[in-house]
Amino acid sequence: MTPLSRRAEKRQDMVAEIKDRARAQLADGGAGELSLRAIARDMRMSSAAIYRYFDSQSALIDALCVDAYTSWSDAVEAAYEQHRDDDPTAQWWAIAQAARQWALSSSEEFALIFGTPIPGHHAVESATGPAAARAMHIFAGVYATAVLTGAADLRRCFIPEPVQFGELGRYLLSMSGSETITDSDTQQLSKVAAVGNNAWASILGFLITELWGNLPRLITNVDDLYHAHLCTVMVGMGFDPDTIPARRPREE
Repeated sequence: MTPLSRRAEKRQDMVAEIKDRARAQLADGGAGELSLRAIARDMRMSSAAIYRYFDSQSALIDALCVDAYTSWSDAVEAAYEQHRDDDPTAQWWAIAQAARQWALSSSEEFALIFGTPIPGHHAVESATGPAAARAMHIFAGVYATAVLTGAADLRRCFIPEPVQFGELGRYLLSMSGSETITDSDTQQLSKVAAVGNNAWASILGFLITELWGNLPRLITNVDDLYHAHLCTVMVGMGFDPDTIPARRPREE
């Protein structure tokens, strides 16, 4: 790898500092407090100078979203790699657990990409799409393998008829790199996608309730509750209840 020039290193450091200060603003006051001018003032640079690095607030938010999606995808991918030789049921359990652990340890980043939409901000799909798709492709790939190998049976699932891909669904499908998907394949994929999206929506709702709701005040053993919830979700996805990994017993 060719070493960066001093100028490129300086720019890289400046971009990193701008992002760090932006994350601090988001953590302190939410998206409404994000201000390029305030960041420039704190960094003792002119308001005009900061626009050399990010030409708008939306561009900065996109960059932060890419970083958050990348961090999330890294966590999910690491769990998948650790369980690469396991069956799809164990793999799905592992990556769903990893998604929660990342959310708990990276709550500000979780809020940025899965929380309330930022008013006036519309993410550029070409910027955030590839980073967001990495983890979702792992989830979808593991579940598709489970269906293909019989580890999960779609006949056990409730699926609307017909299932039609929306704009984002078609975009993610195009990113799969496959140019030989038949109409029959698309129908099967649409069913897998429908069940998978329902599952992710259920997990996402649990995490939001855990992080920002009253769930920990209602049920104190939230870890156990998530394990039970995940079992329920996987049964709804057509996994055999007898094959879903049981939670590890507490250490004495």
